[in-house]
Amino acid sequence: MASTAENFPLPLELRHIGSKPLVLRFNRGNPEEPPTILDPFDSDLRESRLQMETLDGKQCLACLQGEWLLLLDKGTKECVMMSLASFSKISLPPLLAPVEKLGSCVLSSSTPPDCTVMFAATEEKQDDSESDEDGSDEDDDEDTGYMLYCRPGDKDWWGLYDDENDHAIDKNSITMASQGTVYVRTDRRTFIAIDASLSSSDEATIERRGIPHPTRMRWACNEEYLVESDGDVFLLQFYTHGFRNSEVVDMDIHRLDTSVYAWKKVESIGDRTFFVGDDNCVALSSASRAELRPDSVHLLHKDCRDGIRLYTIQLDDRKMSCNLLLLPTSSDDIYYWVVPSSFKKESKQPLAISSKANNKNKHNFVEDLDQVVAPWASLPVDVVEGLVSRISFTDYLNVREVCKGWNCISKPIAYAERYPTYPLLMSICPSSEGVFKLFDPVIQKEYTVKNNGSLVPSDDYFQMLVFAKHGWVLVMGGDKHIYAANPFTGERIDLPERPQNGNQFDGISFSSAPNSPDCTVCCIHKLRNSGRTDLLHVLTWHPGDEHWTKEDIGDETQFRTAYSNPVFYHGEFYCLGTRGNLGVFNPDNMIWRVLDKPEPILDGDPMTGEQHCQLLEFKDDLFAIFRPHDRGPIALYRLDKVRMVWTVVEKFEGEVIFVDNWNAIMTSSPRDAFGNNRIYMPKLGGCNKAGEADKGAFYDFQSRKYHPNYYGLTERMNSIWVEPNSSYWEILISNRYTNT
Repeated sequence: MASTAENFPLPLELRHIGSKPLVLRFNRGNPEEPPTILDPFDSDLRESRLQMETLDGKQCLACLQGEWLLLLDKGTKECVMMSLASFSKISLPPLLAPVEKLGSCVLSSSTPPDCTVMFAATEEKQDDSESDEDGSDEDDDEDTGYMLYCRPGDKDWWGLYDDENDHAIDKNSITMASQGTVYVRTDRRTFIAIDASLSSSDEATIERRGIPHPTRMRWACNEEYLVESDGDVFLLQFYTHGFRNSEVVDMDIHRLDTSVYAWKKVESIGDRTFFVGDDNCVALSSASRAELRPDSVHLLHKDCRDGIRLYTIQLDDRKMSCNLLLLPTSSDDIYYWVVPSSFKKESKQPLAISSKANNKNKHNFVEDLDQVVAPWASLPVDVVEGLVSRISFTDYLNVREVCKGWNCISKPIAYAERYPTYPLLMSICPSSEGVFKLFDPVIQKEYTVKNNGSLVPSDDYFQMLVFAKHGWVLVMGGDKHIYAANPFTGERIDLPERPQNGNQFDGISFSSAPNSPDCTVCCIHKLRNSGRTDLLHVLTWHPGDEHWTKEDIGDETQFRTAYSNPVFYHGEFYCLGTRGNLGVFNPDNMIWRVLDKPEPILDGDPMTGEQHCQLLEFKDDLFAIFRPHDRGPIALYRLDKVRMVWTVVEKFEGEVIFVDNWNAIMTSSPRDAFGNNRIYMPKLGGCNKAGEADKGAFYDFQSRKYHPNYYGLTERMNSIWVEPNSSYWEILISNRYTNT
């Protein structure tokens, strides 16, 4: 439920500040408009105006440490810091720099006024070059990055320029460590460290340059935030589907090891909770003492047409939920997390930062066998066979493990008729170490399955599931590694390292099972160049190849590839465009063409990722699915191969569809298993007390509604629908899979 602004007595709102995490909204374009404040975790989402005389006529430039507002009087240029907890004020020098040139701001310590206030900023740089040969004078004006800083009590602001570094400072990325070191990202994806622990006579200095950026899993669609907590600096990377209108699909975290100035993968932040957003980030060192869930991240995501979203990520089980926080507002609005120092109670327990997932006590179904055999083994086998047809296949496998008599039970014909092969939602931990999860949408039950060696554990980089077919899954590790895994047979095929920028692709798929000699793995990325010929970048690999084959193909058309995996159809890879037209790549002759027909479904030139645009093949027909990033309706089209036109699908004819962030699968609906006209999502409708999924989420194509409601659904990050091959059940039996 989105919030609406109301007028409430000021004392009520002031009592809330410091008692819970809040969100404060300012309209940067209209400083005269009072800010509003709300509790983002309150189901009513009541937004109230905050009337304070101190704020009248002031422009808020930053909210520091989740408490200190940095206020500027646009007329007098007077600058002041005000605490939202104590309402004390600290005067700063007049700020004469243009506000539009200022970026992120930070305090060098959490104990004002003993601190340095530092902006990342830009200014016009004029190159007074000598006259050229024809006698004309040219001025080359450009913006250059620098740091603008002062200490309370200074008369002026000071500038720090990095003349030795050809990597420009990114004014929108900045953080600090408790030792007074400020870290700033450059436009070349490196970081610099600045000593800001100053006395009144000291000047800020650059301590280190060229700190490398950690790996990222896939393409440029990601948002990054630097967060400081107890002297540690963390880099949070959120992967999004889309740019201007997007949703978050995955994330990873790295911590800076200052002994070697390298980023280390982190899977747990211990008792911490992070509150992050475009306008400020706050770390709570002890969430448990504040009676909040630890090991969590709360993200304010603004790049959505439906409004401001609040994503909550639980790192211990990799679950993410999304709620609509605010209705669409002005682009001038800024949103600050307010978590004052009075709320940040220090924990007396040491904080644990885990670079590996905490291994919970897990055991096989068969470990306590002696305790369960006695009362059940006496049941007649024919009675058990009658029950087997009414349970999930994974439970059927467990039944076979109870005793030798039951182990001979074969899959009954009734079971095969009622439950043919259907997709399961697979998710892995970032390291793939130990286990993976399978959610059965028929039985509405989630299983934790032991890794049989097909998934590669990694302490150095995160992994992402990007494509699945024929029981195989393509897994990306970091920005270079990729392999094909069959989690049901235990097979794994390592592919060569991808070339530079090989993780920047719009879609990836293979023509047949990766263990087939005729398999072709294909990555496709279309680069739109303004005023120049567009380029299609293609990577292909065949079994036995020691490296990827790279091909850059010119394309004069305005075809824009969607973030969708290609479909191998009649010997070629078909790609769906953002407008609904089709491009085709032939892996035999390496030729790309854009089809004249079918004509586009959508008007204009939608950006890649504006919505989920997915292509699938079913019974030799091609289907296109357009799924928005919100609770809007899903559109489905079938390609009429005779007339080469898209036709609207109004209802299903005994089929069911499964969609995730990259794949789309259509199958015949198992009898008595699925409801009619359903599109299953990669999201979950609920979990039990143990944290296991016990309800799926789907879109009813007939009623045009989501079940349960779209906002509030959870999903396991890094999940994909896996369609087992025809021998799936027999393979599971032979490998004696058990749920843990």
